[in-house]
Amino acid sequence: MTDFQNTWNKQQKPGITDKINETFNPQGALKPKIQNGIKKLQTQISKLDSMIIKLNERDSKLFKRIVEATQLHDVNTSRILSKELVEVRKTTKILGNARIALEQIELRLTTYHNLGDTISTIMPTIGLMNNLKSSLVKFMPNADQEINQMTKMLGGFMTDSFSSDGIFSMDETTNYESEKILQEATLVA
Repeated sequence: MTDFQNTWNKQQKPGITDKINETFNPQGALKPKIQNGIKKLQTQISKLDSMIIKLNERDSKLFKRIVEATQLHDVNTSRILSKELVEVRKTTKILGNARIALEQIELRLTTYHNLGDTISTIMPTIGLMNNLKSSLVKFMPNADQEINQMTKMLGGFMTDSFSSDGIFSMDETTNYESEKILQEATLVA
């Protein structure tokens, strides 16, 4: 009887083929997955922030101890503490770079999220324009050409938005603009 209960209540675990299929053909809406990913990234960024703050505090404490040891002419202690300080600063730099990378990913996901909202708003418009075209041709023969142009323009926008060299490609203008922003920030600082 227990075998029947175990078989009856046993939840089916996905096999290797199910996992592969899920990887290549994900189920469900994409928007909630992106939102979930953004939330997870924000959580990790805040964790990194707290770790960086703790390391910066440790950095300042170690530096003060090095200054005190140097003032007391304790060479061994100051050398040991300076080596520790170097490691703390290396770790802080690594965590800072990781934080920047996560922020870039979050920014891209947020952009895709916003772009998806825009596209989902535009898609019904294209369908509506195609339906409207057939009824307007009876009354306004030239409307067909204008609606075709508008449909092509919106379709072109969607194609350009999702092309591989569309939004996030790095060309000379993008690099120039980012350099210009960095120069402005340097002037402000």
